[in-house]
Amino acid sequence: MIKLVVFDIDGVITDGSITLSEDGHEQKRINLKDIDSIFELKSQGFKIGAITGEETKIVNYFEKRFPWDYFYKGKKNKLTCIHEIEEKSNIDKNEICYIGDGKYDAQLIKYVGLGVCPFDATEKAKENADIILKKSGGHGCIEELVNIVQNYNDKNNNINYFYKRLKEHNEVFTSIASDINLIQDVMKVGNDIVNLLKNNSQIFLCGNGGSAADAQHIATEFVSRFYKERKALNAEALTVNTSTLTAIGNDYSFDRVFERQLEAKAKPGDILIGISTSGKSKNVVKALEYAKNNGIITCILMGNYENKSLDEICDYMIKVPSKVTPRIQEAHIFIGHLIAEYVEEQIFKG
Repeated sequence: MIKLVVFDIDGVITDGSITLSEDGHEQKRINLKDIDSIFELKSQGFKIGAITGEETKIVNYFEKRFPWDYFYKGKKNKLTCIHEIEEKSNIDKNEICYIGDGKYDAQLIKYVGLGVCPFDATEKAKENADIILKKSGGHGCIEELVNIVQNYNDKNNNINYFYKRLKEHNEVFTSIASDINLIQDVMKVGNDIVNLLKNNSQIFLCGNGGSAADAQHIATEFVSRFYKERKALNAEALTVNTSTLTAIGNDYSFDRVFERQLEAKAKPGDILIGISTSGKSKNVVKALEYAKNNGIITCILMGNYENKSLDEICDYMIKVPSKVTPRIQEAHIFIGHLIAEYVEEQIFKG
């Protein structure tokens, strides 16, 4: 539950632009609806605060204009101010909403329970935000924010549940964006696939349950098309032939349903992409073992788990930084889409 809403001023309460009068005085634009919205938050029992890096006459005006519980001016290190508020108020960071738009706001947006930025915020602020508003700073974004905070705290309409899951999703993708090794491996897999398809080799994919669906989904992006009108690319999910799967499972064991198909179809120079959120699916691991021993490039998409046996059999281990299965699978589809789009672009340029 959000108890405290903290604002940046310039670019949030104002639109971030400056108008100069003939005598050189600065003027800034503010939306009357946003003024009303700040007072509305206060009237509904929320504590309100502001932290700005500036210390000007306009800032002094804002300090007097609203009934702030906390007001900091001339502060570039805004996170220090939030820590001070936490100590004074006994409000936990997860009970704080912060809205900002610039580079000095990004760290704080990521730190609090609900980080928000206007539509016209900097890219760094947007990367760290849980919610990017539809409206820009000084153009009604605070009115929009009030509605979100009200719904976030309303336990009866389940909006809070939605935002919590969305926050989990955003945190995973923000972590991916800062993991340069993961990004490099994803792009290396894309380049390997470009080269092997040019040499008439093939992509194989496998997984269980939701990961089986992901394998089929990603294979289809190659065989059908992604964006371009082009010839089909050779990819196959090893999860679709029920007669083959049940026969191998019955005659041998379920652990071999993918390995046996590779024995029949794959050749050196192909690639196998195994998908397993835990990295411990026995049939996926056995397929990767077979592939590694037979000159097939091996890649696994998984979550943030340890399985030392994979170190020896996988050319690429792409670990989504999460242990929450649906969040991992959401990232797997993103990675699959990205690779398919990249491969299509590289092979069919122009």
